[in-house]
Amino acid sequence: MDRLPVSLQTLYADMVDRSWSGSYAELIEAGGAPYRQTIGGREFWYLKMPMVNGVRKKDLYLGPDSSEVQARLHQHHDLKAVRGERLAMIRSLRAARLPGPDPLSGKIMSTLAEAGAFRLRAVVVGSAAFQTYSPMLGVRFDNTAGQTGDLDIAQFHSISLAVDDAIEQDLLTTLQRADERFRAIPSPMDGRRTLRYAIRVGNQEEFAVDLLCPLRGPERGSITELKAMKSDAQLLRYLDFLIYGEINAVALYGLGVPINVPAPERYAVHKLIVSRMRIETAESQAKARKDIRQAEALLEVLLEDRPYELEAVWTEAMDRGPNWRSKLLEGVAMLKKPVIKAMQERMKLQLS
Repeated sequence: MDRLPVSLQTLYADMVDRSWSGSYAELIEAGGAPYRQTIGGREFWYLKMPMVNGVRKKDLYLGPDSSEVQARLHQHHDLKAVRGERLAMIRSLRAARLPGPDPLSGKIMSTLAEAGAFRLRAVVVGSAAFQTYSPMLGVRFDNTAGQTGDLDIAQFHSISLAVDDAIEQDLLTTLQRADERFRAIPSPMDGRRTLRYAIRVGNQEEFAVDLLCPLRGPERGSITELKAMKSDAQLLRYLDFLIYGEINAVALYGLGVPINVPAPERYAVHKLIVSRMRIETAESQAKARKDIRQAEALLEVLLEDRPYELEAVWTEAMDRGPNWRSKLLEGVAMLKKPVIKAMQERMKLQLS
């Protein structure tokens, strides 16, 4: 592992807090008043919006009650000064060669953040999320993420219904604010439903955004509606495990984009699982190798720095049944020998 200076890890943590605080502060400065509401025995924060031309806008969802949310809501900022500080911090982090999104991915995430997607607990998954783990964990990974030409965003169906809020415009219109070339790609099974959003050059996709939703229980088709995102989404198994208990992060683009990503230990274990589902074609096998490289890079640091968190998530996955266990153990067998040995010792694994 190539350890980063503690100062960079601290700077990144401060950047996360300032980016999320700044997003709340901008809403409050526009005239919103935060309040707490109990729903189903849990407490959540909302923002009561001001009257405009005699009409009150719909209240905005801010998130579940926590000490972090409370602190961010009650901090008072000089927004102009804060923006300058955030820009300087981003420059310092990028000058240290920490990974950030490509310009189009950064612009899309920034546009989604402004539309409220991450406030509504949408989660960035895939390589864009992996990039945030380097400064978060204080290590420099060996170019394991790469650029993939796509961006994956996920959200629980239950959250999409429960927040009683939504992004400002439908997802296609929102994406077209980032790049007007985006088009909705219809599902081959039902042309009335949207499979994904893509920029195409000729017959080739140059860039794609996939909206994903967890599938648990019996099969119920491949597409569902996410009301909070004003879009259809692809249903995927194992995704619920990945995005449960999402964490705040920041993409190193612009002034810093406040996003949500999976917990790194969930990301690592999930990659072991999905790597064994990509074995049919040469392209999917290349993705499987990348899955293993990302899992390996994370496991190396998590086994040393967050072993208890990793063990808890590993046990949760193993307890989900024989199909989960077989995929996990097959994934572990694909790792480098030192990581396999460390996993065997920590998780008491018996590999054939």
